[in-house]
Amino acid sequence: MDFKVERNDITKMTVDVVVLPANWRLVEGTGASMALFEAAGREELKAECAMRFEEAKKRNRRLVPGVSILTHAYALPSKAIMHTIVPKWRKDKSRKCYEDLCKSYASALVLADEMGFESIAFPVLASGNNGFDADLAIDIATESLKRYQPKHKLSQAYLVTFGSRITHKMRDRGYEVDEVIDQMHVLDQQVHQADVVKNDDHWEDRWKPERTPAQKLFDDGIKWIVNPENQKKILNAALDVALAVLSEEDDAGTTKTVLGVIAPFVRGKGGK
Repeated sequence: MDFKVERNDITKMTVDVVVLPANWRLVEGTGASMALFEAAGREELKAECAMRFEEAKKRNRRLVPGVSILTHAYALPSKAIMHTIVPKWRKDKSRKCYEDLCKSYASALVLADEMGFESIAFPVLASGNNGFDADLAIDIATESLKRYQPKHKLSQAYLVTFGSRITHKMRDRGYEVDEVIDQMHVLDQQVHQADVVKNDDHWEDRWKPERTPAQKLFDDGIKWIVNPENQKKILNAALDVALAVLSEEDDAGTTKTVLGVIAPFVRGKGGK
C-alpha cells in the first residue's frame, strides 16, 4: 500500500480516520494520545471510551495489543478515531513485542478498510513511552504499510512524524518528508503536556489497573500491616502463641524463658 510521510500534528490531519496509540483500558495517555483526547474534546471522548471498555468487558473481549476500536472524532477534522492497543517493549519478550506491534498496524488497517474509510493516518506507534527502539518501530511501521493490500476503499495512508528524531530517521532512510510543523510547535506541545500532567492530581490514577477482589484484599492487608500499632498486635499474638505451646523440656524451656524475658520489652512494659 502506498503511504506518505508527513511531519505534522496528528490532530490536524484531514483524513477519514486517525490512529490513537491506546492502552488496554482505553484511558488517555501522553504524546499522541493526549493530543488527540484534548483536540477531540476530552470529556466526550473519555465518556465514549469508558462505554467501549465496558462493552468489551461484557463480551469478554480482551483488549490486548492488536485490537482496534473505533470512536467518534468529535472536534477533530477526521471522521473517526481508531484506538489501537499497542504493546510495551519487554526485552525478555522481544519477539512477542515485535509480533504484537505488527498486529496493531494490521488490525487498524483491516478495520479501516472494512469500514469503508479511504484514508488513514498513523503516528509511529510505540516509539515513545512504550519503549520500542525508534529504528525498530519505524521498520515495523513502514513494512506494515507497504505490505497491506486493501480489499475495499482504503487507498491512502500517512505515517505522521512529530519530533525531529523520528523525522530525521525517516529522511535518512530516503523518504520524502513533507514538514507542516516545525520544532517550535513540538516544544510548545511538550511543555503543554508536561503542565497538564503536573497540574492534574489524579493523572496517575488513570493508569492504575482495575483490581480484582483478591488484589484489593491483599492491598488492604499490606496497608494494615505497615501500621506500627498493627505490627505490635501481630508480634504480641506471636509471643502469646509461642509461650502457650512451648513445652518445659530443656531446650524448649530455655526458649520459653528467653521469650518470657523479652516479651515485656517488646510490649513496652519493661526497659526503655
